[in-house]
Amino acid sequence: MIDLRGFCQNPINGLPLKKQKTESKSNQPKEAVTPAWLLRVLSQSAVINVFTDYISLPCYVISKQNLDLWYSLSTPSLEPSPFQFELFFGKREARFQHNQKCFEQADQTRKGVLEPYMGLWDYYAPVMQGGKCVAYVISGSFLRTIPNAETLARQFASMAGKAPGLSDPIFTDYTRIFLKTPLVSDEALPDFKKLLDLLARMVSEEKLTPALLAQIDRMKAEVFSRMMPNRMWHYTAVKRNRLLWGAWQGSELAPWDKAEFHLTRHPNTVLAVMLGREGAAATNEIQSMVQAAQMQWGCFRSISQLPETVCGQMDQQGAFFLTSPDPKRSSAQARLQIRDMAASIEVFLRKQFKSSVYVGVSRLDHASEELPEAFREASLALHLGLHHQKSLVFYQDQYSGQPERTEFSVLEWSAKLVEACGRAEEKEIRLMREEYVRDALRASGEKPEVLKVYLLQLLFQLMDTVQKRSLVVEPQFSTLSKELSDKYSQAVTTPELLGLFRTHLEFFSSLFQSPLRGERNFRLDRAKDYISKNFQRSLSLSEVASRTGFSVSRFSRCFKETFGMGFSDYLLQLRCDHARRLLETTRLSIGQIAQDCGFQSASYFIQQFKKRIGATPQAFRQQKG
Repeated sequence: MIDLRGFCQNPINGLPLKKQKTESKSNQPKEAVTPAWLLRVLSQSAVINVFTDYISLPCYVISKQNLDLWYSLSTPSLEPSPFQFELFFGKREARFQHNQKCFEQADQTRKGVLEPYMGLWDYYAPVMQGGKCVAYVISGSFLRTIPNAETLARQFASMAGKAPGLSDPIFTDYTRIFLKTPLVSDEALPDFKKLLDLLARMVSEEKLTPALLAQIDRMKAEVFSRMMPNRMWHYTAVKRNRLLWGAWQGSELAPWDKAEFHLTRHPNTVLAVMLGREGAAATNEIQSMVQAAQMQWGCFRSISQLPETVCGQMDQQGAFFLTSPDPKRSSAQARLQIRDMAASIEVFLRKQFKSSVYVGVSRLDHASEELPEAFREASLALHLGLHHQKSLVFYQDQYSGQPERTEFSVLEWSAKLVEACGRAEEKEIRLMREEYVRDALRASGEKPEVLKVYLLQLLFQLMDTVQKRSLVVEPQFSTLSKELSDKYSQAVTTPELLGLFRTHLEFFSSLFQSPLRGERNFRLDRAKDYISKNFQRSLSLSEVASRTGFSVSRFSRCFKETFGMGFSDYLLQLRCDHARRLLETTRLSIGQIAQDCGFQSASYFIQQFKKRIGATPQAFRQQKG
């Protein structure tokens, strides 16, 4: 799209529209009059530009005479939106009534209306002509803050009519799309409302003036480029994939990029950053996505502290930082500068999120046209760090001077790793694992579906060896095989796959190193899984013990040694945790929740809930609002 920076500039010769002089026959300068058609072209370009690049929200004009007919003022997005979930759950009429109420309020007050609906906000500006409202300009829906997982669950329950399940794929999709919605902060909101009011004036006035366009230009430069991340995130996405922007961009930064991003030179280094998945985020995909969204927003707000640096989204997992070390420094000094930057990012994120931080760094000398390769290098280095639990990994340290990885080299390391596991050589297993993961990441080309094939291929080779040595009995072998297939089919990102692979590889290693201990841990994991699936009904210690091949006394002892609490305490804690989610996301009565969580009576439920959570169920629900 043509970017007309400074909408008071003539797109042909670059001269100011209002100050362009012409010489008359009497040699007296006269001010050129901007044609009305040109002002309308410029106004349309201005609106499309600001909503596409800077705000990333749809914007419409709706006639008061026909509220079903919406005219788009911005480029329509093909991305899914939360509104589609409203349609899916039959809430179309409720949305129509909400819009109708806001239209009537804007008509009566002759002022813009800012209203929330289903956790998102819209702004309605009336278009006035002759003292009467004839149409409306509307933009939304947008976030004002990033919601937490509990808020998302409540909103989904309100829309769907029931609380989301622990692994509900529709709720996962809803969360992913909801968190992609642009955020308009309280700092930027006043100017956003002014922009919509200004557009309502532009629609209503027959004669447009350059002054109106100049106001939009000022808002872009002084407000939206500084307070909203969309322009910077789009810039990062463009640099990540050269096909998103034509080659005409060249190696030099555009003047507006320099001004808006405070850059003096082109970035040549990429840092890929992710938070460690710990606590609730380690097993909760919803919590992980919320934390990543909060981290991305935090990175944008803090980017002004890092010179010559911009940041962008790394999908819904982390953030990219594009920077360049001082060109006057030596290569060793440049590396130290990037290391210091990575350390400052780590300190900031650790302080804000109380979580471990992983950083992968590309090579430091990329030309502008090579930046897509820098993104790939940074991602590979990050994923190696995640797998090996190293907080900072430089790509050059791992791959410099090494031949290109291919499928054949991955298979070679796979065979070596299986042999090392068979010999139960712990040090050798660790070294082989690092080589295998490094080659698999490189050969997969950052495609999770390809990496998944490599990882599963190795794990099933290990399973064959386990079966031949009779390290687990047949029912356990079938269960493990199904678990591998199920869990890896659900994993869709590289970090998820690497986390699963690390866990399963450690499990197989323990089997080879100590068959009896490995079999015991395997059965205890199965017991824990059985409890989590059946805690809502009456469940006894003897039933779970017999299901997993233990005597009651041995199961009780091993369970407490492994999980840090006895069977009864673990079961009650699981039930109370589930009750807490129901109290936060549903309006079920205390008695219904007690029954749904497997408690024999409401009084016993209240007693145990207060003991473990610190408040009665009713008090807890009131605290959460």
